Amino acid sequence: MKGQDRIKQREMFRLDLWGIVIMICTMMLYPLQAQQRITNEFSQVGEQLTYTAYYKWGAVMPRAGDATLTLGKQNGGYRSRLLFKTAPFFDAIFSMRDTLDCNLDNQMRIVSGTKHVMEGGDYTVDLIDFVQEGDRTRIHTRRFRNGESRIDTIERVRATALDMVGTLLFLRSYDWSKTSNQRISARIYAGKKGIDCSFQYEGSEEVKTKRGSRYRTHKVSMFINSTETFKNLRKAITIWLTDDANRLPVRIRMELKIGAAEVYLSSAHGLRYPQTALLSNGKRKRQY
Repeated sequence: MKGQDRIKQREMFRLDLWGIVIMICTMMLYPLQAQQRITNEFSQVGEQLTYTAYYKWGAVMPRAGDATLTLGKQNGGYRSRLLFKTAPFFDAIFSMRDTLDCNLDNQMRIVSGTKHVMEGGDYTVDLIDFVQEGDRTRIHTRRFRNGESRIDTIERVRATALDMVGTLLFLRSYDWSKTSNQRISARIYAGKKGIDCSFQYEGSEEVKTKRGSRYRTHKVSMFINSTETFKNLRKAITIWLTDDANRLPVRIRMELKIGAAEVYLSSAHGLRYPQTALLSNGKRKRQY
């Protein structure tokens, strides 16, 4: 029985860690319609953002892992790369090493996405391609686990389609202070099929990070129609973006089926603009 309990506990940790990764990724997505171009007035090549993720379970809140997001040039276009690794405490329970790439052309339009995941003893690769077909987007998703094909699906949608590596840039491209309470709908692809979601602006708020830095921010809620990962369907994820030209996500909170996750900005380098929304530096010096 003790062995079965350990296996069940490990599986719960695995699902919750995946929830944390999904949360980080869905804050960092590009719009996926092949002909839809992002107006990038907030970021530049060389930007590097680092985050620390925490998993709250009851009264404890250990560090779950660390993530780094970068924007660089690649093959005449751009690549947004997210790296995530679990902290030593969670490595002992369920180790994760993830690399997610979003590949774009020179007009900042998505062309493909890849995800390489090492979880425990398994190696998983996800490939996703986007092709515009008239007024619809064709999304081809493939998954391979330990070399074997597990998923091969095609879906065509008229809605705004997003993959797992980008919602952040999608959100950063928006002037949320002008949206009032309007809901912005989208469909996110993170597996076998897309998940319907929407974003809504909830006003301005001052936020303090784990390192003690304080920011003026815009608060945006993400509503997701899925019962697999999120407990609170009305407000699955909340994201706080700085109230300045960089529109940096400095805090993210997600309610999980077991516990909750919090992600905080740790450092920011290569920013396009000064951090005018930074009210106090906390434990670290201001970085540009």
